[in-house]
Amino acid sequence: MKKIRDFFVWLIFGNKNIQVFKHFKNVCKDSLCPLNIKIDSISILFFLGRWLPFAIAVGITTGIIASLMDLVLVNINNFLSTNIIYLFIYPLLVAILTGQAIKNNPEVGGPGIGFSILHLKTTKYLTIKSLIYKVIISVLTLSGGFIAGREGPSFFLGIGIGEWVGKAYGFGKRFKNMLGLIGGGAFTGALLKAPLGSSIFAMELENMYDFDYRPFVPMIVASIVSYLTFSFFRGNHAFIQLTSKAVWTLDSIPYIIAMGFIISLVIYIYTLIFHFFAKIAKIIPLDRRPFIGSLIAIPFMLGLFYITNNIDVLSAPVNMKILSNMAQMNFPISTDVVIIIFAIVITSFTLGFGIPGGLILPVLIIGAALGNIFGHIFPGQLVMFTLAGMGAALSAAAKTPLAAIVMITEMSHDDVVIPMTAAVITSYLGSFGYSLYLGQENIFKGNLKDFTSHTTEKQCTEK
Repeated sequence: MKKIRDFFVWLIFGNKNIQVFKHFKNVCKDSLCPLNIKIDSISILFFLGRWLPFAIAVGITTGIIASLMDLVLVNINNFLSTNIIYLFIYPLLVAILTGQAIKNNPEVGGPGIGFSILHLKTTKYLTIKSLIYKVIISVLTLSGGFIAGREGPSFFLGIGIGEWVGKAYGFGKRFKNMLGLIGGGAFTGALLKAPLGSSIFAMELENMYDFDYRPFVPMIVASIVSYLTFSFFRGNHAFIQLTSKAVWTLDSIPYIIAMGFIISLVIYIYTLIFHFFAKIAKIIPLDRRPFIGSLIAIPFMLGLFYITNNIDVLSAPVNMKILSNMAQMNFPISTDVVIIIFAIVITSFTLGFGIPGGLILPVLIIGAALGNIFGHIFPGQLVMFTLAGMGAALSAAAKTPLAAIVMITEMSHDDVVIPMTAAVITSYLGSFGYSLYLGQENIFKGNLKDFTSHTTEKQCTEK
């Protein structure tokens, strides 16, 4: 028996005189112990004792407030829809109220996310007064007439809720950025019914071409709790409701890639026009901007109504029915083009002039319309082209490619990940260097002379 054991010891170690157990003990002591491999029980307790309760509290709070907002704006929209003329008078009344609100609190006007990104980099907390103003004018704006996304107000309000709940839980200002991101992701996840996509959106948003993983675990907990709370009160149906599943074939991939490049170009034009008119608006007194901009936009709103022969575009913030329709019906190409142009003009004169609302919805409408145009080439793949167009447009506008793929999948309850990824990557690369949201930092802004980037230069300087 000893000879057999010695043989195997020699076979493994090359020396039959080695004491196996002693040798194993020495290896463990020399190799494993210095790595300090152990369970970090303090971090686990810190997360379970503070971050987890905070995330749940934020999720419940944002979910309840989002449910109330959705209930109110749906009921207001139902009233406005009883007489079409209301949809064109109502925006002017909202614009007057918005003007008075931003006169006292300028930060509550406009798209919201640009200000939110800049605010996250400060040590200040959003005031309760600002949050109240934002809730009121956002609900009025999203109720009808304006083409405004839910994510602008929701991200702004979520940041404020995250900051104040975090303060109540005893988190210091060094965590303020994370607290705000968690709240913003949770609130947006509820109002867009896309908890995972909204969480990724919040983490990708702060810096272009960068991804902050730090708040991911508490943020996804908060977003799921917020979404479940919202769904409990308002239902869990998809925002983009489809009657048929998306299909795609390999021969459509080149067209998807071409669509991605075209979308990046259109979003670039949209970015220039939107920010140009936002600057032009500064010559008008702050409290008059929303009214003047809305007055200019009203004829274009009327034009959209007569061209599409329905109020779906003007009621998009409430039900997003226009996205569902474009994903399932081939609109005339001329109608798609008009929707794109008028959406750019209307939002430039409303959101750009201080009306609160997000830019995701206009971007999704633009992407869906371009997808609808390409759907004429492959009528059987209309759903796929439209969903891929939405994802590509969001990726180009916000520099959030992962969020775009996940968010559209969650909002439609359909899977077109592979073709959408092709469109998203193409539009993302085609739109490199600019963003629709102010406040995003481009960490890869380079110097062509020596082919370096700010990040590379900074690292070299530090070394």
